[in-house]
Amino acid sequence: PAGFGKPLVAPPAGRPPAAFAPEPQDERARLVDAMERAGWVQAKAARLLGLTPRQIGYALKKHDIPLRKF
Repeated sequence: PAGFGKPLVAPPAGRPPAAFAPEPQDERARLVDAMERAGWVQAKAARLLGLTPRQIGYALKKHDIPLRKF
Protein backbone atom coordinates (compact mmCIF):
# COMPACT_ATOMS: atom_id res chain seq x y z
CA PRO A 1 0.00 0.00 0.00
CA ALA A 2 1.06 3.58 -0.58
CA GLY A 3 2.86 5.11 2.38
CA PHE A 4 3.50 1.75 4.04
CA GLY A 5 6.66 1.85 6.15
CA LYS A 6 6.82 5.63 6.33
CA PRO A 7 6.86 7.31 9.76
CA LEU A 8 3.50 8.62 10.93
CA VAL A 9 5.01 11.81 12.32
CA ALA A 10 7.55 13.89 10.42
CA PRO A 11 10.43 15.51 12.32
CA PRO A 12 10.09 19.26 12.91
CA ALA A 13 11.19 21.43 10.00
CA GLY A 14 14.81 22.50 10.04
CA ARG A 15 16.00 19.56 12.15
CA PRO A 16 17.67 16.48 10.75
CA PRO A 17 15.89 13.16 11.44
CA ALA A 18 18.75 12.00 13.69
CA ALA A 19 18.10 14.97 15.99
CA PHE A 20 14.40 14.04 16.28
CA ALA A 21 15.06 11.31 18.86
CA PRO A 22 17.12 12.78 21.71
CA GLU A 23 20.18 10.94 22.95
CA PRO A 24 19.58 9.18 26.27
CA GLN A 25 21.95 11.56 28.08
CA ASP A 26 20.20 14.59 26.55
CA GLU A 27 16.82 13.21 27.58
CA ARG A 28 18.07 12.65 31.13
CA ALA A 29 19.42 16.21 31.31
CA ARG A 30 16.08 17.60 30.03
CA LEU A 31 14.19 15.61 32.66
CA VAL A 32 16.41 16.78 35.52
CA ASP A 33 16.25 20.39 34.30
CA ALA A 34 12.45 20.31 34.08
CA MET A 35 12.16 18.71 37.51
CA GLU A 36 14.43 21.37 39.04
CA ARG A 37 12.46 24.19 37.39
CA ALA A 38 9.21 22.63 38.66
CA GLY A 39 10.45 22.26 42.23
CA TRP A 40 10.52 18.45 41.82
CA VAL A 41 6.75 18.34 41.24
CA GLN A 42 6.19 15.74 38.53
CA ALA A 43 2.90 17.19 37.24
CA LYS A 44 4.49 20.63 36.72
CA ALA A 45 7.57 19.16 35.05
CA ALA A 46 5.33 17.09 32.78
CA ARG A 47 3.52 20.25 31.64
CA LEU A 48 6.85 21.96 30.92
CA LEU A 49 7.90 19.05 28.69
CA GLY A 50 4.49 18.46 27.12
CA LEU A 51 4.14 15.03 28.74
CA THR A 52 1.59 13.42 31.00
CA PRO A 53 2.45 12.81 34.66
CA ARG A 54 2.47 9.09 33.92
CA GLN A 55 4.95 9.55 31.07
CA ILE A 56 7.33 11.63 33.17
CA GLY A 57 7.11 9.11 36.01
CA TYR A 58 8.07 6.34 33.60
CA ALA A 59 10.92 8.43 32.15
CA LEU A 60 12.29 9.20 35.63
CA LYS A 61 12.35 5.49 36.46
CA LYS A 62 13.85 4.63 33.07
CA HIS A 63 16.78 7.01 33.67
CA ASP A 64 17.16 6.14 37.38
CA ILE A 65 16.48 9.71 38.49
CA PRO A 66 15.67 9.67 42.20
CA LEU A 67 12.82 11.89 43.40
CA ARG A 68 13.69 14.63 45.83
CA LYS A 69 11.28 15.52 48.60
CA PHE A 70 11.23 18.93 50.19
